[in-house]
Amino acid sequence: MPGGQRLDSVWRKSSRSGAQSNCVEARFDGVTVWVRNSNDVSQDRPMIGLAAERWLALLERVRRGDLGLDRLATPVRVASEVLVSFDGHRVVVRGDDGQPGVAYTPAEWRAFLEGVRHDGEFTLAWLGEPVTP
Repeated sequence: MPGGQRLDSVWRKSSRSGAQSNCVEARFDGVTVWVRNSNDVSQDRPMIGLAAERWLALLERVRRGDLGLDRLATPVRVASEVLVSFDGHRVVVRGDDGQPGVAYTPAEWRAFLEGVRHDGEFTLAWLGEPVTP
């Protein structure tokens, strides 16, 4: 398969998204980590693609506590191609490709942060694991 892409990868979201089931949702195709909001079911839902190394840099910033809501009053640039901001109502993650960013409520963003920091979720290995019902 060209570029090592996996077409069988599935979308995953944090176990901490709870009953609301709305959260940061990601999948890894072997080359790119695709990110969207599981709550946005529109046909043209925003989605961004991050190279694996950019995604890993974002996860490292989450683990260090750099991307908590209290730290995003000023937008934070991650790995030179990703911008994370919070306007008091929603967190927006944007790439430098000119495409619209993906927006999350504070509760959705916190579920993502907690899943990364406390449960080891969203690593490339975790995204590649089969989902159990």
